[in-house]
Amino acid sequence: MNPIIAAEQALLERQKLPIELASGMLKPSYDGLGLGNIAALAFDWLCSDSPVLVTHNTLVPFNPELLAIKSLTHAWQSWKRQAPINHVVLIILDAFGYEQFRTLIQEGVIPRLAEACSSPQAFFMPATSVFPTTTVTALTTAATAKAPAQHGLVNTHVYFQEVGSLVNLIGFRPSFTPTSAPYLDTQLNPDTLLPVHNIYLLMEKAGVDVEIINYHKFKNTSISRFTSAGSNALLNSYFGYHTPADAFYQLRQRLLCKTPDFKSFTYLYIPEIDTFAHCYQPLSQNYRAEVASIDFSLHREIFEPLAGHRDIVLLITADHGQRSVHPDQIIWFNHHPTLNKNLSVPLTGGTQARYLHINKGKEKEVYDYVQQNLADKFMLLSKAEAIKLGLLGLPGEEISESSYYRLGDAIIIPKGDWVSFDDDRQTYTVGIHGGLSRAEMLIPFLAYRL
Repeated sequence: MNPIIAAEQALLERQKLPIELASGMLKPSYDGLGLGNIAALAFDWLCSDSPVLVTHNTLVPFNPELLAIKSLTHAWQSWKRQAPINHVVLIILDAFGYEQFRTLIQEGVIPRLAEACSSPQAFFMPATSVFPTTTVTALTTAATAKAPAQHGLVNTHVYFQEVGSLVNLIGFRPSFTPTSAPYLDTQLNPDTLLPVHNIYLLMEKAGVDVEIINYHKFKNTSISRFTSAGSNALLNSYFGYHTPADAFYQLRQRLLCKTPDFKSFTYLYIPEIDTFAHCYQPLSQNYRAEVASIDFSLHREIFEPLAGHRDIVLLITADHGQRSVHPDQIIWFNHHPTLNKNLSVPLTGGTQARYLHINKGKEKEVYDYVQQNLADKFMLLSKAEAIKLGLLGLPGEEISESSYYRLGDAIIIPKGDWVSFDDDRQTYTVGIHGGLSRAEMLIPFLAYRL
């Protein structure tokens, strides 16, 4: 059997949720086959001899051998032996999930990425995102090589005791506000938000040259600050771009300046695919056009001109995938006042993973209501069950105090193709992510030597 197909089947079997909870849904891997492990792999490659690696306990490095597929293990070991690794680039293509990636390879939409995946200098297989499969949670995991249970940013809209409010972590402002003004640093400071260190700062302490290439408007935003706080990369080595082609050109120019004498790490984030998926649905013609242009630019600016630089490795992945919204499979929570009145704060989390902060003494009423009215459409888990399943981190490992509180008392997650939105008087996106479906959870892992 083709090693990639074998890896896909083995990963699906390994990460599937118990059938009594829901069919066809996957839990994330934090033990060696997930996004956080990919970040830890780069850290391990570049800092293996540094005491920083020992003193800051990250997730274990990405390890395909966990699937126990002989051909896959051989391919991984052979790939690692090809040449020393001095420079690592982590490229995150937002929302370019494994299911979408494989579909577009098969359809010929991304011929250069397809060629790269099958080349001798490449290793390719599926991996998992985190839970929830949201950008804030996933990018923070990628920036820290820590699970959400440790870093504390457990969804997009999270109740912060620190400010007594539901916080929108994308805009870094109250979730319910008539303005888009972010919190002042004196109210909620991005630089001290996380209880763990980011890998940029840790790599710099180990002597690695670290750079960030990101969309120019994201410079000094709250999310840039809390994912790279304290690092020189944030302060002095942040390079803004205007289009993906510009990003890849800038990456090429910067890589050409690298020498084997100093190890380097570069983070490059491309948000456009996610934007197109939300606006037009994943795999729409608009989406295909954008992905095809990224495929072309990646080849023209990176693959072709830098061919032969075998000590440079690109780690190409996604933060999560996406799936389409079907208008006949939407639950509107403003139609469920009995549920809402028993919550101490409004529903938190995101559309695909709702955290319930239940009023004391109303737990049974809430559980009974969900069981009687939503059980065929939603999976209901207590916080303890979600932690035990390993949705937020490795089962049995300590969860941070902030994460524990922000999860509320229970979590509801849509089953199958169902989605949830707050109010049927508002518009909604036609592409969605945040849940546990294959389309959302699986991401590509492409390790490519130039």
